[in-house]
Amino acid sequence: MSTTEDINISQISTVERVIFHIIGPDLKAPTILTEVEDPSVHSEFFISRLIETSQGTSYNFNPASGVHTQIQQALDSPHAFVDCSQILAERFQKLYESDKRLIPGVLMLLQIKSDDERYAAIIKYDDIKVISYKTHQTEDGKTKPILNLILNTFVQDKKALQKSALIKISGATGKLICIDRSEKNGDITEKFKAFLDVSREFTHETLTDRLLTAILNTAKSNKDIVSPAIISSLKTTAKEAISSIKVFNPEHPENLLAAMFGELHSDEKILSSFTKELKKQKIGTSIIKIPENHYPKPTKKIKETYEGVKVIYTQEHIDSGDIKFDDSENTKKIIVSTLQYIVDDEFNGKF
Repeated sequence: MSTTEDINISQISTVERVIFHIIGPDLKAPTILTEVEDPSVHSEFFISRLIETSQGTSYNFNPASGVHTQIQQALDSPHAFVDCSQILAERFQKLYESDKRLIPGVLMLLQIKSDDERYAAIIKYDDIKVISYKTHQTEDGKTKPILNLILNTFVQDKKALQKSALIKISGATGKLICIDRSEKNGDITEKFKAFLDVSREFTHETLTDRLLTAILNTAKSNKDIVSPAIISSLKTTAKEAISSIKVFNPEHPENLLAAMFGELHSDEKILSSFTKELKKQKIGTSIIKIPENHYPKPTKKIKETYEGVKVIYTQEHIDSGDIKFDDSENTKKIIVSTLQYIVDDEFNGKF
C-alpha cells in the first residue's frame, strides 16, 4: 500500500467513475466527451498510476480555491461529477491561451474508492494525436469516445501521464498529492500549480530542516555504533553533510548517509532508523532541493573538555593564532594567546 499522512491508496482501491475531455492549443474550447460507462475495464491500470502519484509531493488548496469547490461538489453530488469535469477542462484549456507550447491531450477526472474513503484524481495525459481520437455522436447529440481505442493509447505509454493530482476533501480544506514529470525536485510547474490553485505544503527550506532533524535523531539512536567524533560535533557534521549535496531523494539516501556516517552508510540499523525518522518528519517520499547556503558555517564554535572546561572561539581566532588545538598526543592541549583578560570574574551560568 502507498501511504501519505491523509491519503491511502492500494491495488484493492477501485475507480468508480471516469470522464475525460480533449484539450489543446488549436481548440477554442475543450471537446466535451461523455462519461466512461464501465470504468472497471482499466481500473487496475489507473490505480497503479495513482499509487505512483501518491508518492509525490503534498500540496494544499489556496483559500477560496475554485478547484477545491468543484472537486467537493463532484464527490458530494453524483449529478455534479460530469458538470465539474467540464468546468475543470475549460479551466485547463485557458492555459493554452498564454502558452501554445503546452502539449495537447486529455484532462481526466476520476472518482476513487479506497476502503471507507472516496478520493478524486485529476490526470493530464499528453498525446499529440489527441485531435484524431475516434468518437461518435449519440442520439441526444453528445460526443461519445470510442473508449477502447483511446484508453489503449494511454495504457501503452505510461510516460504519457504528465501531470496528476490525488485529492482528498475534508470539509473546508483539502489535501493533494501531486506529480509533474516535466518538473524536477518534486515540484509541479507554475501553470499546473495555478490551474489547481494550490501551494506546496512544505517549502524546500522546511523540508531541509526536517531532514536535519531526521539525520540527527538517526545518529542519536545509534550511539553504540556511530563514531564518538561524529557524536561530539553532531549538529555541525549533520549540517555539513546536508550542505554537501544538492538534492536529497529518499529512494537513494546513500550520498547523504555516506557524508554523515562514512562506512556506516550502508549499515542496516542506520538505514532502518533513517527511514523511520523520515516518516516521522513526514518527508518519507519528498524529494528535497537543498537551498544554497541554507546552513552557513557558524561564526562561533564551542569545545568542551572532559574536565568541564569550555572554550568558545571562531575560525578567525584559529587563523590568527589566538587559539591553538594540539591533538597530537593522548592529552589534548588548548593554547590561548591574549594581550589581556577582558573578563575575570565569577561565572553565573550565562555568557
